[in-house]
Amino acid sequence: MKKVQGLSLVEVLISMAILGVVIVAVASSMATNLKVTSSSHEQNVALKYVDSALELYRIHWRSMSNYESTSNPNMEQINRMLGQGMTAVIEAPEGLDFDGNPTSAHNPPMRRITIMVLRGDKLLAKGSTVIGKPL
Repeated sequence: MKKVQGLSLVEVLISMAILGVVIVAVASSMATNLKVTSSSHEQNVALKYVDSALELYRIHWRSMSNYESTSNPNMEQINRMLGQGMTAVIEAPEGLDFDGNPTSAHNPPMRRITIMVLRGDKLLAKGSTVIGKPL
């Protein structure tokens, strides 16, 4: 009769310990990846919001009456893009002369609009554009 050899209890325990270390390392790596993915998604949403809001201002201010009154476009649709806890800050339009210097003229030739998206005190995205007076 042949003698069947198996694993000793010590070998099984060592194998389980090694397997446990590997599982903990993989789980830790997955948790880190989830955090990075979540943060990237949040920044992507914030950047899309800033781009969309700036484009909305460009379109809105193509009308001379909107430009002169510095009225704001209807932001209701794109405000839905913001995730929970995100806030958008839209700085008041700054009048600029043709050289790009600030001016206090009532109807300047250009205006700068700056939009920021924050989560608490953390800046997620910021964008700015200069819009010329319509012809």
